[in-house]
Amino acid sequence: MRGLRRILLATAALAALVLAGCARGGEAGGTGPQVVIDLYARYAGPINDAFYYFIPIDTDGDFGDDGPVPVAAGPYWENGWGTGSFSHYVEYHQGQYNVYRTAFVPSLQSAGGGIIAVSGNATGSSVGSSVLTVQTITYGAVTVTGAGTVASVSNQSLQSAGTLALATNAAGEVVADSVVWTPATSGGRALNATEQAAVDALNAGGVPLATGSLQGMGLALTLGAPVAGSQTLTVAPTTATVRNVFTPGENVPGPTSTTSGTLQANTANAGTNTALPGATVTVTDFVSGGSATIRLDISPAGTLVGPPYDYTLPSGGNSLRVTIDLATLGSNIPDLSVNYISTNELIFDPTITDPNQHTYDALGRLGNRYVTFRTTQYQTINNSSGLFEQEGANDSTLEGPTTSEQRNSVDLMDWSITIRRLR
Repeated sequence: MRGLRRILLATAALAALVLAGCARGGEAGGTGPQVVIDLYARYAGPINDAFYYFIPIDTDGDFGDDGPVPVAAGPYWENGWGTGSFSHYVEYHQGQYNVYRTAFVPSLQSAGGGIIAVSGNATGSSVGSSVLTVQTITYGAVTVTGAGTVASVSNQSLQSAGTLALATNAAGEVVADSVVWTPATSGGRALNATEQAAVDALNAGGVPLATGSLQGMGLALTLGAPVAGSQTLTVAPTTATVRNVFTPGENVPGPTSTTSGTLQANTANAGTNTALPGATVTVTDFVSGGSATIRLDISPAGTLVGPPYDYTLPSGGNSLRVTIDLATLGSNIPDLSVNYISTNELIFDPTITDPNQHTYDALGRLGNRYVTFRTTQYQTINNSSGLFEQEGANDSTLEGPTTSEQRNSVDLMDWSITIRRLR
């Protein structure tokens, strides 16, 4: 009987926990996080599970130079609810909390510099445009193997990686049809007309090798004494330093920034791409000084990170409570910028350009405020601290074809953020 009683008590306790709407996860190895962020929001009416509640978080470390804001009007609705700068977000919808990493969809606005296509999901935190400009080009080094007349090769302009096989006789003349170009899988391409003409001229046979025999391919030869034999010239991939000047999108707060990275010629640069990280940038031969313009839009679908560390379901109430592990946002993050954005619907229709045609709310009277704080200062900041624009009822953003009850479910009334250390 005592054993049965213990089982019944344990079952009742578990049921009570489920009914309370609490959960805890993300405790890797059972140790739990070091630092967590508690996020609380209260609305004028009950949480509507059919509506969308977002907490976008910016981790770019610029201490509030830019941050997350709601999309007030089209035509660039992107994800249908938020814009500005944010790398992650918490979503509550249909009775579930989830943490996502923001994905940015790149689109090529103008080709240039040898950049001809872009795809994938770029990393970053803000919408806007990147101008990629080709700067220093480093032509692939050439190594010579085998026995023959060629002592060494200097690459002066060939941007294709690959191998060139050739044979010479004892007089140092090229053996007919012995010159074969094989483009490399990475960084290689077929020869152009000028390059192929240089190969064809040697393949006629009986042609003495000279320092300029492969000038049409952009290769300068250094020759030794004539020797009969076969050799392979292996050309490494060509790379270039590429400058990235990023400008935030229209009505998006934040400064222009400049970075640089490396791309490889004649390659669909993906994992090795540091000029526009995360995206796939397809390049042919580089053109020094040339530029390509790439637009970055927030993808409607973020990358799922997983459930938050802890949360409380609203269960018919008017508040949201969620706790996230700081480590899920990355490492060495000096500060965070946070907003609370709620809306009754996601809008993707580009013909809707009037802010009054949809109902949303966020921090500030116009929803265009966000809160910035350092991750090393363990504290609580809230709506009543007097440090931020006070949240209140009936903000001007609460327009659109909705009932008063629906507006209340979107109307943010109170909020708080606590950053604390657990261990």
